[in-house]
Amino acid sequence: MTTRIFAKTAVAVAIGCTPAFVGAVQLEDYLVANSSYEEAFFNATFNAGDSARNEQTAYDFNMNTRFQKTFSTLPRSWSYTLAGFATAVQFGTTPTQEVVDENGDPVEDADGNRQFIDLPDSSEDYGLSAEGTIDTYFVNSNYPKAFWFGQGRFETRDSAEDDDISATVGLGYGRVYNATPLAKVIRIVEELNEEGLLTGPIPDSVALEAAEIIDREEEFVSKFGADEYRRDYYAAIEAALARSGAIRDGKLGALGALTMDEILEDEPISVRKHGWTVRLGAGYQASDLGGLASNDPKLLFQWEYAKPRGYKGQFINLMTYEPVFGDETTQVIRNSMSYTYEMSDRVDWINTWDLTLRDGTDDEGASVESVSHQLTSSYLFHLNNRLDYDVTLKINQTDIDPNPAFDPEDATQPYPGDDPTISLNMGFKYRLK
Repeated sequence: MTTRIFAKTAVAVAIGCTPAFVGAVQLEDYLVANSSYEEAFFNATFNAGDSARNEQTAYDFNMNTRFQKTFSTLPRSWSYTLAGFATAVQFGTTPTQEVVDENGDPVEDADGNRQFIDLPDSSEDYGLSAEGTIDTYFVNSNYPKAFWFGQGRFETRDSAEDDDISATVGLGYGRVYNATPLAKVIRIVEELNEEGLLTGPIPDSVALEAAEIIDREEEFVSKFGADEYRRDYYAAIEAALARSGAIRDGKLGALGALTMDEILEDEPISVRKHGWTVRLGAGYQASDLGGLASNDPKLLFQWEYAKPRGYKGQFINLMTYEPVFGDETTQVIRNSMSYTYEMSDRVDWINTWDLTLRDGTDDEGASVESVSHQLTSSYLFHLNNRLDYDVTLKINQTDIDPNPAFDPEDATQPYPGDDPTISLNMGFKYRLK
């Protein structure tokens, strides 16, 4: 594997620019609507242990899988996501919790001893979800970035009261562009420069042309076949770069072809995109996970924003507000934020923050408010194009007021805590796509 020389680009990255050998081109300069990308992975972790003090073997199993496909043309953009998860936990000893009264004070027995109750010694859950969005643009109007959209979602969980089923239609404005092909060109040019195959910088127009060819990979596969397309695919990229006049001897040769193959086939690169969209729509909530919705109308407001941070970083934020108008109005705000930084060609640092605010009612009609957070920070080591080694720190915290799991009239019931849970997981992540 060729060693990347990060020091050559450190100054450019620090000031948020691309390396000098690709001119002044920025990822946000790639404004091609005809694009597609997909991601698919399977991730699982398992820990087990035992000791003389344990009543049973302790274990912790987590599995999740996800497939996401986005396809865009000038008049239409559509995306869908399929996901699944499973968890299973068993404690070595039966956990206990102190019994408190409605004031949070310990409850004592007749002898003055504090009372404790046994909690479940194991738990498991699993679920599946599918969601999709289609944006159809008014390309021949005075507002070519305006569109109408359709959106649908289905989610089921073993631990939930009901399935989440909804459909929404409405209007929107804006477009998010996939700039991953240009990021690949920048990486190729970076390596060609380190191999001594360039005599000068690559002009912006040439870098953008090469990116468009990379974006047409599926077209080459369709025309020449999955087993034979790479020869013509790489030749087209080489011809575009050669038109810059910066390729030594006017051709890349065997070394250049191997470099392109290594980067495009063996080195995964996280998605780069830029732009924004807003959506406003009305829909139908057939049911929800809490079991409160039943064929109710709803509204949707959604805002998506994506911006590369220099050459190495990517910021993405998706905010959704959905009020559902049933017997009582339920309001949900979800915000999903992520920042990915490419530390090297083989290491990504991925940070996410998922926030959910919910204001609704319980089965008795009483108001219930909840706030939940999930923060993760992961180091992803790409062992090859398919297999990653993943180290993830995760923090979860949920605050429900009042907590429906607590009955202040039952002095034997412990008050559920809202302290955050912190976990560190290490495992392997397999890329299906």
